[in-house]
Amino acid sequence: MKEIIFAGFGGQGVLTGGLIIAYMAANKDLNAVWMPAYGPTMRGGKANCVVKFAETSDERVGSPVMEQADILIAMNEPALDYLSFCKPGATVIANSSSVRSDYPFPEGTQVVFADCLGLARQVGNDKGQNLVAAAAAIKTCGLFDPDYAVATMCQFFEEKGKGKFNDLNVKAMQAGFDAV
Repeated sequence: MKEIIFAGFGGQGVLTGGLIIAYMAANKDLNAVWMPAYGPTMRGGKANCVVKFAETSDERVGSPVMEQADILIAMNEPALDYLSFCKPGATVIANSSSVRSDYPFPEGTQVVFADCLGLARQVGNDKGQNLVAAAAAIKTCGLFDPDYAVATMCQFFEEKGKGKFNDLNVKAMQAGFDAV
């Protein structure tokens, strides 16, 4: 089973980013759960979600509760508080525009920095920083084939009535894949 914590401030797209990863797993007929959590002030307040998904069709996810994450996607430095819920040797995708490079990560943690906001802005999609981060995690950790990830992300937004943004969203995901 894979467990991912996607964390940051409200407005950075952490809940949507995690939901898209769960959707990718579910579309492969893998048991998947997504559990969001956010404070009373959605924009600018602390937000996170837990995504758990099976790695085989026989495996079942027992609970959406945060336990020992394999991956932490940290969109800002306060999100690193969730390191205490990560396994030793976990992978951290850190948004370098909001996490300092000299942060004292636990020994053995694999840290990958990506300028999520900067890359999203470069492709003209400021709201796509969550897609940059998700793509960086997908590629770094080998979660899904990149072509599958892009196609499934587009399907997700089509189903939400937001397919008109898919050209920009694809660019944001590609920037994330290219960054790592």
